Amino acid sequence: MKTTLRYVLPLTIFLFLLPNRSPAPIIYREGEGIVPSEVQDIEIKKNAQEQFDLAQRYEENNDFARAGASYRLVVRRFPRADIAPTAEFNSGRMYQHQGKLDAAFNEYQGLVEKYPRSSEFEPALEAEYNIAKAYLDGKRVDVYGVPTLPSMPKAQEMFRKIVTNAPFSKMAPLAQYGIGQALEKQGSIVSAVNAYQQVVDRYPNNDVAADAMYQIGYVYFQASRETGYDQTAAVRSQEAFEDFLVRYPNSSKVAQAQDNLKGLQGRKSSDSYNIARFYDKQKNYKAAYVYYNEVLQQQPDSQEAQRAKDRMDQIRSKLGDSALQIGTETAESGQTVAERRKLQAQVDTAARSDFVGPPAPTPTPAATPGLTPAQKKQPLTPQKDVAPTAPTEPNLPTQ
Repeated sequence: MKTTLRYVLPLTIFLFLLPNRSPAPIIYREGEGIVPSEVQDIEIKKNAQEQFDLAQRYEENNDFARAGASYRLVVRRFPRADIAPTAEFNSGRMYQHQGKLDAAFNEYQGLVEKYPRSSEFEPALEAEYNIAKAYLDGKRVDVYGVPTLPSMPKAQEMFRKIVTNAPFSKMAPLAQYGIGQALEKQGSIVSAVNAYQQVVDRYPNNDVAADAMYQIGYVYFQASRETGYDQTAAVRSQEAFEDFLVRYPNSSKVAQAQDNLKGLQGRKSSDSYNIARFYDKQKNYKAAYVYYNEVLQQQPDSQEAQRAKDRMDQIRSKLGDSALQIGTETAESGQTVAERRKLQAQVDTAARSDFVGPPAPTPTPAATPGLTPAQKKQPLTPQKDVAPTAPTEPNLPTQ
């Protein structure tokens, strides 16, 4: 509401200064109802073809206002005439010549709704798309002839009407993609991604589906950079770009997707390196070692990876390998490994739902060693709690 007032109040004052920019008045005519005053000097013909021919003469003379008014008279007075759909289409064109895109869109929309089987149906959808695209590209919405309000909601609404009117037309995939673009420009990340995903789901074989899949990754890519590094958005961006490369390997945007993936990996590597440095300064060397290792895995050829490797070597030389194992097993003899695998196989087999075999033995509690029957009856004396001794930290060179 505040945003609207911010535009409308100055506009109201401005209109007082420019009365000639005010909308044209309307008049009432017998048998025609209320019509714009631009038609008050238009000759009314007795049939649709003559009215249409008059409109064409006006158009040839570049009198687009009278031409449009005459075309609209055909539609209003002879709505069932074979020439009525063409007259309504031409009325939209005349509005476009005058720069009245919103009015032109309404004419095309009227044609689409009233004459869906007309030969002008597809051209009208294409004209609607071009108008919506103009608003998407930044044309401002007119208020009393003055371009004032932001246009993204207008573009979104127009694209939505195209998809709703003709979901299987050739313009529908482009219009659905346009909805995603309008939402993206408004900062609606989740809604934009959903709109792009509908392009992929509904029109997977259309050329625009590849662009939509790429754009999903790019929307998340941009979101990951807004606050320095948003890990959740970065992960989703990476997944979307990887899906894009698998599904559309011949797209013209493959190189861009690959570059973006490298950028994501580089930021992730820098983030891991900074975390490693933090733990290193806190003398939590094992945690630091883990994150230094992530840097090596993510960007093995980077300068940060070389610095991480050097630091890992220093930490390992002081703490030893056994204290720094990262999700790996300790060294085992061949016999121990074989025995462990055998026991694991038995457990896996017994856990199967279709396993038929002897029941598992009931464990018997073991006797307490070294106690006589008399000693077993005596209560045990509790020992006093002893605080554990903290391990001694080896001295490491600081970063």
